[in-house]
Amino acid sequence: MDVLVRSQLNSVIQSYIGKQIMIVVPSQYVPQGADAEEQTNHLSINSQKICRLGANNQAVLGLPYSYTTGRDWCRHRIHGLVGDKAFGMELICWHPDRLDDLQAVAAWYGQTYGFHQVIYISLKGEAKIWKYEGNRITGHVTLGSFQAEHIEMYGQMLVDDSHSTNQGYVCQSIADEYRQVRAPHCDRSYLEDFRQLSNHLGADHIIFVLAINHRVEGRTMQQYLAFLDVPYDKVYHTFDAGESFLYHVLYVRQCKLKTVLDVLELLFENEHIKSMIYVTPEGNLYELGPDMAIQKNCGVFCLANYESIFTQSEQVGLCIQIDADFQYNRPSMFMRMGGATILSRLIN
Repeated sequence: MDVLVRSQLNSVIQSYIGKQIMIVVPSQYVPQGADAEEQTNHLSINSQKICRLGANNQAVLGLPYSYTTGRDWCRHRIHGLVGDKAFGMELICWHPDRLDDLQAVAAWYGQTYGFHQVIYISLKGEAKIWKYEGNRITGHVTLGSFQAEHIEMYGQMLVDDSHSTNQGYVCQSIADEYRQVRAPHCDRSYLEDFRQLSNHLGADHIIFVLAINHRVEGRTMQQYLAFLDVPYDKVYHTFDAGESFLYHVLYVRQCKLKTVLDVLELLFENEHIKSMIYVTPEGNLYELGPDMAIQKNCGVFCLANYESIFTQSEQVGLCIQIDADFQYNRPSMFMRMGGATILSRLIN
């Protein structure tokens, strides 16, 4: 292993020790030998189904909600080579109080890509190899305090167990946290007043929607948000003139974006409202009209560009305040299933 790569790995891992627990998992199949078809089935969180078939035609349990929709965790791409072909792995850093969910994430990766071992790094920095059968841990091997060499050892273990090539594994680098990679130009300073927004910036579509009080098709905006099953915050915008507006800040996965936009268009049809504000996963800031079409490009998302949207319409002295009493709770299964049926009838 190159000295610089060793230093990178140790620096990243050490930054999480004492704060989060971690796993290292493959994010693709081991590249095949020269006579076999290369499989490059990279992870795409947005397209996963609740249950699918894994490498051995066994049912793969779905990823937990805390991973697919919650964003209180970190992920780094580990770049490596098997021979001259790329082989990627992921370092996933997780809240220590949610070990069960992390074990489920590890099981999903293993089943999806046909592996039975996962590196686990404890809060104290102790490394183990978890051994999986299906979605259950059946044993472990203690490695001791984490060392960068454990990554290459693990990569080689995966290559050897795949029986697909006789090449060696070499670790090349570890990337920045995935949200920084996707939206590198966003200034994340001074976003505390937006609560969860910084966690979703670079991961999801973010839509600022003005709260409305009237009913549409006999239902309130709150009911439609429950049907959509997307997390959100409530943020007040107050100006020097005394005006105050409540915005719902929606955090929308790619797979739900079309449905959310269709429902918002229904809610604001024939309404004369202020433009909605939209932030792409890449960090670009736009104004949307009531028809959900882009009206204006406002540059890269940062607090200054966000505030300028309001000052340009002669609203000065913006004060942003989170609704501290509001705590998003995921709707019940009954509400989600019934809501999906209702929305399908309304927008199709």
